[in-house]
Amino acid sequence: MRVAIVCYYSPPQPAIASHRVLRMTGALLKAGHQVHWVSADPARLPAASLDNSLAAWIPEGVVQHGIDGQALNTKPAADNLWEKILRNLAWHMPRRFRYPDSFISWARQLKKRLPAIVRDNQVDAVLMCCSPHNQILALPVLRGAFPDLPIYVDYRDLLSGNPWNPRANPRQAQRILELERAMLGYANCLFVTTGQARERFTAEVGAIDGLEVKVMPNAADFELATAIGSALPPPDMGAGIHLGFFGTLFPRRRLLPVLQALEVMAVPDRQQMRLHVYCDPHTSASLLEADLERVEAGVRELVVRHDYLPYAEAQRTMQAMDALILVNGGEADDAVFVPGKLCDYLMARRPVLFIGYPGEAAAMVERTTGAAWCHPYGVQDAVAATLRTLLDGRPADLPAAEEFSPDRSFAPLLDLLG
Repeated sequence: MRVAIVCYYSPPQPAIASHRVLRMTGALLKAGHQVHWVSADPARLPAASLDNSLAAWIPEGVVQHGIDGQALNTKPAADNLWEKILRNLAWHMPRRFRYPDSFISWARQLKKRLPAIVRDNQVDAVLMCCSPHNQILALPVLRGAFPDLPIYVDYRDLLSGNPWNPRANPRQAQRILELERAMLGYANCLFVTTGQARERFTAEVGAIDGLEVKVMPNAADFELATAIGSALPPPDMGAGIHLGFFGTLFPRRRLLPVLQALEVMAVPDRQQMRLHVYCDPHTSASLLEADLERVEAGVRELVVRHDYLPYAEAQRTMQAMDALILVNGGEADDAVFVPGKLCDYLMARRPVLFIGYPGEAAAMVERTTGAAWCHPYGVQDAVAATLRTLLDGRPADLPAAEEFSPDRSFAPLLDLLG
């Protein structure tokens, strides 16, 4: 079958959503399907915003349809006064009107151009990978043009019911919920990434006539990780024990619990450790700095902040770490989230130290690294004890967790396509 994956983000854009598109594409190709990407046009995006190391792993045969330029809300700053006005409008529109998010132009381009792409390329099924969510606004147009076309929607994050992004205005929240129900009514199946997400969707959104809701988790592509490891030499991290955190810090996902665990360790033990933080130089760096101010100077000097690495280099650097750090939110609502970087961590096959509310992410770490590496908030001594096990020597690489391989994780989609 010819399958069109619709997502503003796809390689070479360096985003977690792009990684999911790439892994899903590999599974579809392996199953004998043809794949088309409908995404932002890389030729119209700033070269500095693209990741050539990710582009290098785009499989042969993928047909790419770039239909829009850079979304204004993804730019670090407006280039001129007109753009500043448009950015402000894009920011306020989802807070005043029935728009799921600020990707206004992207939704408009999809309504205008997606039906022609499906028709001209004889696409047999469409999968909308919803990051961003505004693209569900194109579903009525697509369904009107193709009444019998299988249309699947992939929610990487929930829209209504997302505990991190509640609408401050209850009336606006209700309007978005009604819009979401109406738009998803044009789809055949909705995929969510965890069982908790499906439960929350059912509770918040409710049943929609004709719409199946299936769990389809993210995947760890071990074949890709092996290929990257063969193509790139491992970085030399130097002497000592190296802990790695890769990704974005959020107010509810920050590194203070790890820093506090280092603080309770004996000084000679913790001095052998370095915590490498690969994150953005803006919000993440500010949150990290605020956490560092809450611990003693001896801990602060153990932390090294780096900017983001290109995808392949980051994957190779993860493999060089003694252990990887994953901090999730500490409240019950946070059990719904499985951070995308966990799959990158699994691909590196290094032990993962998890701190957060016990949910599906914790369960994944328990099944791969072991229950002793999973901790809730407020148990610094237990976290420190886990870190001290690294003093006995670098742990061996973990076995490839085949239960999270693309062909298994994406089986719900593959089964529907036949």
